[in-house]
Amino acid sequence: MKTKIQKLSLLFFKLFRTFLKVTPEAIKISIGKFIGFIFQYASTERRKITEDNIRKSNLQLSGNDVKDIIKQSYQNLGITLVELLTIDTYDFNSPNPKVKFNNIEVINSALQKGQGVILLSGHCGNWESLAYCAGELLDKPLNAVVKYQMNPFTDRYLRNIRQRSGNKLLDMNKAGRKMVQILRDNGIIAMITDQRAPKKDSIIMNFMGREAQTFKAPAVLALKFGAPIFTGFAVRDKNYNYSVDLVELETSDLKNDDDGVRILTKRYIEQLEKYIHENPGNWSWQHKRWQMK
Repeated sequence: MKTKIQKLSLLFFKLFRTFLKVTPEAIKISIGKFIGFIFQYASTERRKITEDNIRKSNLQLSGNDVKDIIKQSYQNLGITLVELLTIDTYDFNSPNPKVKFNNIEVINSALQKGQGVILLSGHCGNWESLAYCAGELLDKPLNAVVKYQMNPFTDRYLRNIRQRSGNKLLDMNKAGRKMVQILRDNGIIAMITDQRAPKKDSIIMNFMGREAQTFKAPAVLALKFGAPIFTGFAVRDKNYNYSVDLVELETSDLKNDDDGVRILTKRYIEQLEKYIHENPGNWSWQHKRWQMK
């Protein structure tokens, strides 16, 4: 029965994608918002986690502000889904592209060092479009570290779509040695590192006003192999397009030790917090980010 349901989910995704590909962009965005509405009320438990996360953050919000951010955050999930399903239909090289990197040339400059590049982002705006677009614009594959989903049929289908720009996806649970080899081969690693990290892979950092288990791997790799490390977050405009500014994190003053890893991780967290404070409704608050175990 479980397998049948999973295959039906795959059929739905295929039919839904076919429909979205012939749907005007404005209607597609409205559909995404409606899907977000469904997500918001489909799980009372997840909605409570979302509200609790927002209320306990350091944003200092009123009750109405919290409600608005919850609504916007769920809408963002829905919009991200419909845009992902049609991500290969966008022309990222057009004069008015869906995603605009304001300084993508810094990646090619960084690759001249010959030590690879690490790109960090979060579940901000449409994070899926960033890696896809960067792979097309650079004409170089990004090796994106991802968590495989529970439904193997839809997971394989979505992974296929996400790799059509030439990017490669690495299973988070098996990516360690591959990431080392990619940096040694002067390749590009892309990671989403804003969710709760397993205890064994984390360091405790203050994030949005509370202690949180935070991935240390990006900082460990950057300092050990000398790879330049950048952050980039999708900022959505009123036309539902995105702009991205890549910011290189300073590493020249850091040693390859525990203190260096902690300081570099904090520099990433500070960039992420800045985005969330400026765009709180475009970050995914639905995770158990501050759970300590």
